[in-house]
Amino acid sequence: MEQPFSDRLKRYRKAKNLTQQELADALGVSNKSVSRWESEGGYPDIPLLVPLARTLGVTVDDLLDDEKPVRTLTRADWQSLLSFVFALGGGLLFYLLSQFTPLPVSYAVYLACLIYGAWLQQYYARHSRWFWLGAAGMNLAVNLSAAFNLTTLFNVAYNFLLINGMLNGGAAPFGLLNGRTILAAIVLTVLALLVTAGTIWALRRRFGEGPVLPALTWRMPRGRALLPLAGLAVVAGFWCVYTLPRLPAWCWRYQGALFAALLVVMAALCGLALGRKKAWRALVGGWVVLLASIAVWPLRQLRQVQSLSSGKLYAWSENIRMEYYLGLWRPSPALFAVLGLLAALYLAVAGIQKK
Repeated sequence: MEQPFSDRLKRYRKAKNLTQQELADALGVSNKSVSRWESEGGYPDIPLLVPLARTLGVTVDDLLDDEKPVRTLTRADWQSLLSFVFALGGGLLFYLLSQFTPLPVSYAVYLACLIYGAWLQQYYARHSRWFWLGAAGMNLAVNLSAAFNLTTLFNVAYNFLLINGMLNGGAAPFGLLNGRTILAAIVLTVLALLVTAGTIWALRRRFGEGPVLPALTWRMPRGRALLPLAGLAVVAGFWCVYTLPRLPAWCWRYQGALFAALLVVMAALCGLALGRKKAWRALVGGWVVLLASIAVWPLRQLRQVQSLSSGKLYAWSENIRMEYYLGLWRPSPALFAVLGLLAALYLAVAGIQKK
């Protein structure tokens, strides 16, 4: 049995995650008008059918007749298919071109394909949601790939300068995996996420129906929301201890176990303090930043070793046989920089609120 217009309208509106007020604002009508349409109290005017269908991401035929026969492909259908081909195929073209062309050239070609695909999409709204989801996923993959290429280039350049004596590496036996590389990878990954969000937002604003987002504001977190920052401060204090010139041998020998135990204890304390108050958002944020702080583990540097027999300290070198020495792994400046970055990211996210 065919659904009445009111039921189809309500179903399409909920599928787009729109409230009656948001739909009314998009059409320039009152909230009561939308409510009347969905309660079989009336129908929208004919001039409103096209913008109504576009806002809901369907065609006018879908809106008026849910059981229409299968139609042949139209020009709009081909435009929709081409928009997918350019937006998603442009990402595949990026990977092919990046094998033998400079990164800026392959990225510029991909952006041109994405923009043309978005331009075609504005003429066809049936698959708008899937188009933007696919475009966002491909854009993120391209940006992460570009970030990885930049990180690799940074690491190769750094090791080249280090091998040729142009830089003082401070005897860090990380090889290709050094603290600077990890810090660069983290920063570039965050930038890739921001670039993806900005790119999709700009394209939807220019070629799409415009992003439907709640009104947001930012306020400095207070009270229980600051507990995860206290946890990061404790983690930073733990590593500050390892900057001291002299520590007992067991501190170095069980450094990994002590760090893991600290994270477990801090996670349990956050759970007790925030779970009892049902501050779930702060609790999840605290666990996420504590879990992310594991990433600082590779950002240690080995400059000294301690003899297991005499207890004397020696400068580390590649010729030292580590079975006779205890490595004194100290935190690098990059380690504290990552902890500061985690604190800044937590503040930025935790302070977001609806107006």
